[in-house]
Amino acid sequence: MKKILIVLCISLLLVPSFIFAGGDSEADMTVEQWEEWAGLGSFTPAEDDWDAIIAAAKEEGEVTIYANTSRVFDFARTFYNKYGIKVIANDMSQGSLYEKLGREIDAGIKNADVVLVSDSPTMYYDFVDTGRVYRYVPVEIVPLLNDWAKDEPLGIQRFGGKAIAYNSQTYPDGPPIDTWWDLTRPEWHGKIITKDPMLGGSEINFFASFIQYADIMEALYEKEFGEPITLDGTKNAGYEFLKRLMNNGLILMSSGTPVAGAVGAPNQDNPPLGIIGPSKLRLKEDEELYFEILWDVEPVASYLSKQTISIPVYSQHPNAAKLLIKWLYGDEKGMDGYKPFWDLGTWSPRKDVPQPGDQKELEEMSLWVEDSDWLYANVVRFRDFWIEHM
Repeated sequence: MKKILIVLCISLLLVPSFIFAGGDSEADMTVEQWEEWAGLGSFTPAEDDWDAIIAAAKEEGEVTIYANTSRVFDFARTFYNKYGIKVIANDMSQGSLYEKLGREIDAGIKNADVVLVSDSPTMYYDFVDTGRVYRYVPVEIVPLLNDWAKDEPLGIQRFGGKAIAYNSQTYPDGPPIDTWWDLTRPEWHGKIITKDPMLGGSEINFFASFIQYADIMEALYEKEFGEPITLDGTKNAGYEFLKRLMNNGLILMSSGTPVAGAVGAPNQDNPPLGIIGPSKLRLKEDEELYFEILWDVEPVASYLSKQTISIPVYSQHPNAAKLLIKWLYGDEKGMDGYKPFWDLGTWSPRKDVPQPGDQKELEEMSLWVEDSDWLYANVVRFRDFWIEHM
């Protein structure tokens, strides 16, 4: 009798970990059954019934998000204030996020409900194509998306960039350079700073793009220096630019924030230039920094990165996940969950959201947009080249 009671107690303790919403067993539920239950994949409805979704989300009671942004805590708080649904917010580096998410999914650990992360090549090839995450964009948002976002394999919650920053106090009349090749000139030796691309983030895809657009860099070199480029053991002008940049005393830092601080510190006679995400402009007021982004530079003002948003397979709170994603897209004024991102250097994928301040529309700028296919196939070659020469 004691043995029977012990077995019964153990069984009762195990029941909660195996019961899935709707009374089905997680162990027995197939991916297709989960898709039907969650209303995702081939079972995504043609219209969103938000009354039903909100009611189900409140019944679920919580939602867990993995994100590579500290602003996750800002929109988590406003979401809770709006709906009373707890957000378990996780801010982690891009590399750590991918490692944790992949490991958990492969092990059958169902922690994450929403993933908000950059580096679309990794998400598309290692997570979408392998059935680990699902696209979800609220139906009413789809027609509002711009051309860069509407046909992507995952939802694009926002766009970021990589651009050159200069000290606006030292150079009040404008930036001291006008092309990316200027960064390789001797007068800027030891005065170019960026986040180490080997630490993760969109820097690695940004720098690799110079190789993709090597023909453009070659033509610009001849225009800038008045003679054809001579390659020093490199394959093309993209690799050559990177090699000369590294050999010009390029300084690497742990993140973009100290780069902005070094460039924008006040009262500098000879400040460095920085390669940062334009969204760091938000630090100027709080940190009393003096820097601006060089928007008028050849061949492009910025590299445009994509911040993807998705729902992992077997999410246990899919309705709360859908509601949180809707919140993150914001409203037509850039408010709701998008408000923490409505600042200079960040662009909403929604065509109806106005730009903050005097920020240009994406269509008005010269850009290299993150090419997920090319980058996935070539970024390893860039990484090897960088490690060899840096």
